[in-house]
Amino acid sequence: MSLIASFHVRHPNFLLMYSPLQFAPEEMAKPDGSLSLPYIAGALRRAGYAVRILDVSVGNENDLLQDSFFNTTRLPSGMIRCGLPRHRIEQEVANADVIGVSSIFTAQTSMVLELVRMVKAFAPEKLVIAGGVNARSLRQRFFAAGVDVIVLSEAELTIVELAEAIRGKGSLRAVPGIAYLDDGREILTPPGRVLADLDELPIPAWDLLPMDKYWQLSRPHGGQFPAEKQIRYAALQTSRGCPFRCTFCHISAEESHSISGGIGNFRVKSIPRVLQELQMLKDLGAEYIYFEDDSLLAKKQRAETLFRECERLHLKLADVNGVNIVHLLTKRNGKLVTDTAFLEVLAAAGFTWFHLPFESGNKRLIEKYSSAKWNIARTDTEDLIRTCNRVGIHVAGNYIIGYPDETIDEIYNTVRMAKRHIEQGLNHAALFALVPFPGTLVYDEVIASGQLAPDFDTDAMKWTRSILTGLAVPAESLEYMRQLAWLTVNRGEFVDYKIGMRVASPVQG
Repeated sequence: MSLIASFHVRHPNFLLMYSPLQFAPEEMAKPDGSLSLPYIAGALRRAGYAVRILDVSVGNENDLLQDSFFNTTRLPSGMIRCGLPRHRIEQEVANADVIGVSSIFTAQTSMVLELVRMVKAFAPEKLVIAGGVNARSLRQRFFAAGVDVIVLSEAELTIVELAEAIRGKGSLRAVPGIAYLDDGREILTPPGRVLADLDELPIPAWDLLPMDKYWQLSRPHGGQFPAEKQIRYAALQTSRGCPFRCTFCHISAEESHSISGGIGNFRVKSIPRVLQELQMLKDLGAEYIYFEDDSLLAKKQRAETLFRECERLHLKLADVNGVNIVHLLTKRNGKLVTDTAFLEVLAAAGFTWFHLPFESGNKRLIEKYSSAKWNIARTDTEDLIRTCNRVGIHVAGNYIIGYPDETIDEIYNTVRMAKRHIEQGLNHAALFALVPFPGTLVYDEVIASGQLAPDFDTDAMKWTRSILTGLAVPAESLEYMRQLAWLTVNRGEFVDYKIGMRVASPVQG
């Protein structure tokens, strides 16, 4: 009999875990930082369940960073693992009945699977639940490691229904939106309800995160800060989903007919709810707020109202993902121009950083892969960058090379664009290789075309390196081109700053 069929605990105790982390020696190491587990913990706590969060990469109040984040081991793959040793994980797991793991970042998948195997080795009687786009998209790998239940969609409602079933109030098999094995056969239950009103979400349990550890490390999601400065930061979402459907983003496949349900649809929290959460983070001691929205400014009038209200909180705001270029422009006399007034509102609210998704210097690729979400010919990037700087917002740019059908000339166009933007006042350029992460439309396309083998190595799926075949240049050459471009396009002080944050660098703060 499978564990899911027999597992019952009257008062289940939940432990939610971020896995240990792995990085290449040349990469900057930083904690996971996603909001997945605080939301799930908030849902469980609101329903009356005991829940803890353990970030294995940094430990809790009982652990020193020297024994966690800076406890590094070189793996057979050549990667460097950082995180708590086995005996500490075993101590934390001992007092829990249900273990939940999050898998959002594909490059960390093997660390999540290692954690699951470790838990099942010393506590096979415990129920292990996994969620996130990787768990959903790579279900057989997660089942093989020992996961009992995979949540297929947003988990805030599902986790409470699972908890109720564990208590005996219903059957685990009847919980919507999950996958499990029955005598080796995969069972997918029908999708559950997708929240349209995000005010129904629980308040994230930020207080369960090791914030002091994160602040001691001072390695937030983006930006450039003095090495000695402690960054008291936190993450927040005001919306979910996106109006765009870029094929390299998981949202591209999160439609109503998919196993996740329509969680890619754009949905928002009310302004009072966002302000409540911002005040809570300020009360916890956060000074920098990183917005994790996929399209923060999609409803521009709402955004302007929100950020006018934010001004009184005197916080520093940043976004590394969800600010689209088109939302920083406005039409005037039939032309697209920089929306200076809107940028002034954002700057007054406390925005100090934007990461602009230029993505390519080629109209063809933006139209094919990026939902045609900005117009190269009609956008005065020099004016946009300089206006951001003038109002006090630092701007970085994100650029992608290595699209499945990209030509060498198109690669050079993107590198030249990044260089031009630096000359126009961009703080720095982040150059990525296009990676077909599981759960995206481009992943399905390259699997079907044979440019990616179905048994690909998740450790190789990182933003810095392509693993596709059939590119205009071999993947190894593309990596050399990307690294050389990053070193030469960016200013020397920024390059030195990033290199100083590699895995083996000392504790800051």
